[in-house]
Amino acid sequence: MISIIIPTYNRASILREALDSVLAQIYQDWECIVVDDNSTDNTKEIVQEYSKKDSRFRYFERPLQMPKGANACRNYGFEQSRGEYIQWFDSDDLMHPEKLKFKIKFALFYNSDIIVDTHTSQEVIALSKNPKLDIFESADFYVDFIMGKKPVITNDVMVRRSVIGKLRYDENLHKAQEYEFFTRLFDQKLKYCFVHLPLTTYREGHDSISKNTSKGNSAQVESLIYLSELIKKRHSDNLLIVEKAERQGRKTYKSLIKKKKIGLILKHFKFFSNSHKKNSFVFSLFLIYNLITGKGFDRIKPSKTL
Repeated sequence: MISIIIPTYNRASILREALDSVLAQIYQDWECIVVDDNSTDNTKEIVQEYSKKDSRFRYFERPLQMPKGANACRNYGFEQSRGEYIQWFDSDDLMHPEKLKFKIKFALFYNSDIIVDTHTSQEVIALSKNPKLDIFESADFYVDFIMGKKPVITNDVMVRRSVIGKLRYDENLHKAQEYEFFTRLFDQKLKYCFVHLPLTTYREGHDSISKNTSKGNSAQVESLIYLSELIKKRHSDNLLIVEKAERQGRKTYKSLIKKKKIGLILKHFKFFSNSHKKNSFVFSLFLIYNLITGKGFDRIKPSKTL
């Protein structure tokens, strides 16, 4: 069985399309768990309508003691799931009818732990009969993933349940949730199968869960800083990963200067000074200069080392 786990929040107007795309799957051994982030529209009635017609659809509400957001919904959905494979999915996107068919085929044939397809913004998808496959076993694929050599999104990844174990999405994050989760998931010896087929229509709307539950831009900035610090701490022995995290810190700093968000900069003063490899006094001078002129970001960047 494949457990499809879908968090949703106030998506009643488009949720039917996502559920219909699940219902249209050629591969039939699935359950679809929809976890409602306490919507205020008629999401509950819609999912219960599908549940009455097909018992493979299961509706849950996020328990009030869990924090609001897609991450808590995904975690709760996983706890309720029964499938040997887990396919997270978003409630505004569409599955190609052969998505699960292809993925379970390659999962079983190659005994894969992680099966990754691709996505497209096109509504109509023409599939290749002989897709390119990348099949490999790796204990350090997480490095390539963190460095951006193999980017994936939530909908792309199907995971063997046993390799998830006690790992869960970090419920403190409002941005880059799947990125952070996958950095931990991929940090073990796993068998990968990358299927170069676009099996999801990805439709990023104005009402995305991350936007609705992020409490505004400040929460997203806090998440980026939190994530950069986590990555640096976990992989302090890998200079490439540390440098990437520091680059993200410098990028965030520049964005905050442009938006005059001095409060956030001061709150995370040490993080930003470390990202620029400057002591407190020197960084303070640059901060004043950057804030007044809106320039000087090339000068504040640390010198490249050989």
